Amino acid sequence: MKKIITAIIVLAALAVSAENENLLISEIIINIDNYKNSTITLNLRLKYVDHIFEKIVFYDSENADVEFDISGKAKKTELAGNLINIHEGMMYRVKFTIVGAGTLGGLTGDLHEFTPVILDIIPAEENQIKKAE
Repeated sequence: MKKIITAIIVLAALAVSAENENLLISEIIINIDNYKNSTITLNLRLKYVDHIFEKIVFYDSENADVEFDISGKAKKTELAGNLINIHEGMMYRVKFTIVGAGTLGGLTGDLHEFTPVILDIIPAEENQIKKAE
C-alpha cells in the first residue's frame, strides 16, 4: 500500500513539474515570428477531439489553446495509433510545427505525434521482467 501511495505522489509531482517547465502557448503567440515553422514538443492536456470538423485541441496550464487539423488520409494514418485511446483532460507530450496564431487568440499547428506523459513515468515491460528475474 505504501508503494502505491508513493507512486501516486511521484506521479503528481512529475505532472506538476512537467507543466511548470514547459514553454507557454501565450509566450509563443507573443513571439510568433520567432517560433513560426519551428517544431517543438510541449506537455499539454487534451481539450477535445472534433470528429465532424476533424480538429483536435490541446491546452496548456494557462488554458491557452493550440488547434490542429487532423483531416486528410495521410494525417489520419499518421495519428491512428494515438487516436485509439485518447482521453479529454489527460496530459500528453505533443510534438508539432507552429503554423501561426489562431483567430481567437490560440495557436495553430501541424500535429506530428502525441503520447501520454504517464508512459514516460511507468517503467517499460522489458525492465519489469528483468527486475523480476
